[in-house]
Formats: sequence, structure tokens, C-alpha cells
Amino acid sequence: MSSCRFYVTTPIYYVNALPHLGTFYTTVVADALARYHRARGHETFFLTGLDEHGQKIERIAREKGMDTQAYCDGIAAQFEDAWRRFEISKDDFIRTTSPRHERAVAEMWRRLAAAGDIYEAVYDGMYCVGCEEAKTEEDVVTENGEKLCKIHLRPVERVKEKNYFFRLSKYAPRLLEWYARTPSPVQPESRRNEVRAFVEGGLRDLSISRTTASVKWGIPVPGDPSHTVYVWIDALTNYLTVLGGPDAVARGAGKTALWEASHHLIAKDILRFHAVYWPAMLWSAGLAPPAEVFCHGYLTVKGQKISKSMPATRVDPSAIAAALGVDPLRYFVLREYTFGGDGDFTYEALFQRYESDLGNDLGNLLNRTIAMAHKFVGAELPGPGPDASARREERNAQPVATSFSPFAVDANTVLRDAERAWDSFDPSTALQLAWVLVRKANALIDRAKPWMLAKEPNRRQELLEILATCCEALRWVALMIAPAMPTAATEILRQLGRAADGGTWPERWAWPGGTLTAPQPVFPRIEPERQAALIDKWAPVESTAAGAPALPAAKPSHAPATPPAEITLDDFAKIELRAAKVLSAERVPKADKLLKLTLDVGGGEPRTVVSGIADAYAPEDLVGKTVIYLANLKPAKLRGVVSQGMILAAGDAEVLGLSALDRDVPPGTLIR
Repeated sequence: MSSCRFYVTTPIYYVNALPHLGTFYTTVVADALARYHRARGHETFFLTGLDEHGQKIERIAREKGMDTQAYCDGIAAQFEDAWRRFEISKDDFIRTTSPRHERAVAEMWRRLAAAGDIYEAVYDGMYCVGCEEAKTEEDVVTENGEKLCKIHLRPVERVKEKNYFFRLSKYAPRLLEWYARTPSPVQPESRRNEVRAFVEGGLRDLSISRTTASVKWGIPVPGDPSHTVYVWIDALTNYLTVLGGPDAVARGAGKTALWEASHHLIAKDILRFHAVYWPAMLWSAGLAPPAEVFCHGYLTVKGQKISKSMPATRVDPSAIAAALGVDPLRYFVLREYTFGGDGDFTYEALFQRYESDLGNDLGNLLNRTIAMAHKFVGAELPGPGPDASARREERNAQPVATSFSPFAVDANTVLRDAERAWDSFDPSTALQLAWVLVRKANALIDRAKPWMLAKEPNRRQELLEILATCCEALRWVALMIAPAMPTAATEILRQLGRAADGGTWPERWAWPGGTLTAPQPVFPRIEPERQAALIDKWAPVESTAAGAPALPAAKPSHAPATPPAEITLDDFAKIELRAAKVLSAERVPKADKLLKLTLDVGGGEPRTVVSGIADAYAPEDLVGKTVIYLANLKPAKLRGVVSQGMILAAGDAEVLGLSALDRDVPPGTLIR
């Protein structure tokens, strides 16, 4: 990737449906990446748009009794409106029915033809209108004697007609060489292996046109108006259209320097088109392939693929945003799911993230920091000044363990790690790292107790340092989360009196001072009853197509669990609980919810425990704590680490707190 340019694209969405959770997810990831690169000062271009041609669109418009272009215009207006509501900072919105795109597709066709890679032949085979793709026997299943597309589970059509073909098979060796580059342009590895296996299995030349007798709604083939361009040459060329078209890119004119830094974000159902067909077409046209094709998985709802035929799987981002605001939903999909894998959506998990991460962690830090500053210092909070440490030494005052300078070292380490995460398309880790600063600042307040410092006039400079440190942590966090939550970041900076810092990336740890406004909740509390009402509103119990049962109604996180079976004292006597002290704690690689703890359990060797509490506790905050340890649990290997027992915590899906004792006891003390 160019160090100063970044071009990111979403798929162009088909106009057979309005925006849903899946399109929201891909577009928000692309938007967050674009915002991050703009904040770093990189030349950035973010493209999204609509694919409006094809047989399916013709049929939908006809069924609705509408002119096809009028139907597309109506859907396009709703997409544009949705992306405005979701704060999508696109630089261009491409529509394949636009004149500029028709010109670009004609240029692309002529370049492929000039390379000798287009020829005429008879296509005779299966075709799926939903996929707009020819199908082989491997692509279909047979039910009741009928061949169905594996993706749509709808009957394929038999098509026999004279088409134009692209010599895809010619490019198999070059594709395999491309996949083998380091780093590979196709990510993640599992998807790269998938397309490599497809190419190694043998490539057939690709039909790239349809006769107007079968598909009229498309771009005419240059020089042969009896054919329309097959939807995938049409659709894929959009990435060049907005840069001026294939000829402009070949000449290096206009925006075309961005092409070297092009990154396509796609879902796995269109991987083959982007990682096999598209680079081959680009080589044929005398152009370089994209810098990267990054393929993410599917979001499901309670394990079910989102489907128009199953209303209970439909999640409406607009309805959620209307109740919670756009930023909490943007944060949730970016933080909850590892980009590249599949993920399952539940409303309960959304509320858990809202309450724990946004409300209890970030919102609480902002509210109490600003409230304490107003109460103990006033609205004007200056920076600590370069000689603050010297003045403290003159007073022979006790330094704060994590005061300004040590916090700065940790913050810079976190920032570099977050940059690496954003650069590698890992927004979940980047946001998790921002929360390291949030939790460290909350822990600093708990440890330093500014309300106590305020009672001692000779410790005023120490108080100012603590408050300035927390304000600087909040300023850095706001800038680090702005790609994900632009509105919340802006509001945090406003309350800190640092609104002018918006749109930048943290550089030097130094609270520059600010006039703090009155504290206002950025993430107001949502009571359990309100949560339950919203879930009922968003996820009504409905019947699915064909009379299949609906998904079960979502159970709010506060709902009581089914009472467990009764046990006897003899059963309880089998459990060995002991007090244990945390000697060390560290994150488990590639497992953002897990911490590896080393425990002093009294006498003998320390024990290792893997615990899913990383969302609730930073590793450094656990060292020295006394916890309750289940000592006789059978060891188990988790992410390559042998866990020798477990520690007890309050909460179910969300960790609310560690089980603890009301006074210190020696490690190993039996708990009855």
C-alpha cells in the first residue's frame, strides 16, 4: 500500500433490495478505514455505489409495473439517504446506468478485444438470474428432479445462445503467481486458498455478453448492439470509472495514481469475480490488478443467514440508529466482529457493548473527569507544564504511580499498535486498543482519588496532573475512535474544549489545555425495560416463508435464567474453591476476549488460568488482585494455552465484576 494514498471500495450493491445489516457492515468498515487514512493525512478516496443492470432488475421492475430506470432511480435515492444517515463519508457514488460508466465499460471492452481476448461462441448451459452467473454441475443441487443454485436455492435456467467469451483460461498461471506474492493481494488466507484451488482446478473461458433477446437492460456491446455486456464486466469496471476510466488509468491521468493503492472490500459470495475474473481482465486491458482484495464473511442473525424470505433474520440498521444513535451501531459491528470472518448478530450483544464499553467505560470516564475538573479546578484546565515534576520534587511530594510521563509512554505504544491494526484492516483490535487507554484512565482516577487530593492545597499541582492526564487520554481516545464513531468523537472533543482537533490523528502526548463545557452524557443509560421494549419492536415474532417456524424471540440480557437443578451438600463438597492472587496477566494472541493469568494459589507451583475477561479488565489492572479460584476443574487447552482451573466472575454473557473477598486472606485459603 502506498504510504500516502488509500483507495477503498465497497461492492456496488444490487438494486433488488434496500440497505440491510450486511451492506451496512461492509460500508461502515470502508468508511472507518477511509476516515482513519484521512486523519493520517493520506490522499484518500472512498467509493461505493449501485449495480443497476441485469435480467433480475428488468424482471423486478416489470413485476412492479415500473419503468426500469425509474425503479433504479428510486432505489438509488433511498441508498443515498441511508448513507447520509449512517454518516458514510463517501467521495463518490457510482451508478452503472450513468453515462460516464457506460463510456468506461465500452473502453474496457475495446481494450480486451484489442488484446485478442474476446471471441464468439455458443453458450449452452445453466444460468442463475439471481447470481447473474453461468453455473456448472458443482454449483447446483438437485431437489425433486430440479437443479437449484446453491446460493439462492432457486431453479437455474437453461440458456443456449451465441455469446462473446473472454479468454479467462489464458491467465491461470499469472493468477497463481499473483496469489503467491508476499504479502498476498488476496486476504485472508482462507479465501486466497479458496480461489487458488478454483484456478488450479482448471479455468474455463467466460461468457461476457447476452443477446438483447434475453437481456435488454444493459450496456450495448461496442460494435454489436444485438448484445449487452455481461453484468460482471459492467459491474467490475466501476472501480476504474470514477478514476476517469480504463484509458485514463492506463495513461496515469487524473486520479489514477490512486489505483496503485486500491483495496476492494467484498463479501465471500463475490470472491471469485474479484479475485479471479477481475485481475485477468485488468491484465488483458494492460492495467495492473488491485493492490488488495479483502474478503469478509457473512453476518448471520442467531445463526441464520439474512434472507428476505425469513423476516425474523432481517435487522434494520435505520430502526436501531433511530433509537440508539448511529455511532453505537457503527461501534458494535466494528468492535464485535473480526473483519474477515463470519459473525452472528444479536440485540443482546449490542446492548451489552453499549452498556459496558460505551456507557460504563468511556461515558463514565468522560462524565467524571469533566465533573471533577469543574468542581475542583474550574472550566479552564491548563496543561501540567514542563516543570510540574520538578515542583513536585521541591515539595518532597509523593509522585503518582501512573502520572503524566509514564502514561504517555504507554499511550504511544497503544497508538502504534492501533495504527498497525487499522493498516491491516483490523478495526476490532484498533478499537480494543483505544479502550486500553479508557480503562487505564479510569484506573488512574480510582487509584489517585482526585477528590482526596482536592482537600490538600499543597497537592494542587498533582491534582492538575491527574485531571490533565485523564483529559489527554480522552482527547486521544476521541481521535482514535473517530473513524468508528465520528459524532461521539466530536462531542467528546467539544466537551474537552478541543473541537478544533477533530479530523486529526494523535501525535504528541501533551494536554494542550482547554475550556471544559458542562458534562453531558454521550451514551445515556437505557433501562432494562426500555431494552426489552426495543428488542420486541425490532425483532417481532413472524412466520417465515413456506410455513417454517420463526426464529425464537430474543431474550433480553436482564431476563432471569431458567432455575438450575437443585444440588446436595455432597455435590457442593466436590468443588474446591480457594483464594488466589494474580501474579501476572497478559492477552492471549488472536483472542481478544481472553487473558492468561498466573496465580499464586498458596504453596507449590503457580497455576495458569485462561479467562474470558479481557473486555472488562486490562491485564495490568489485575496484577495483585485476590480472586476466587476453582482449583479442581479439569485442565483444558484454550488457544494453545493449558488452563488449570478457572476464576469466578459476576455476569453471564457480559463480565460485570470479579468475585472477591471483603478482606485480604493468604493465597490458597479454602473457601467454603
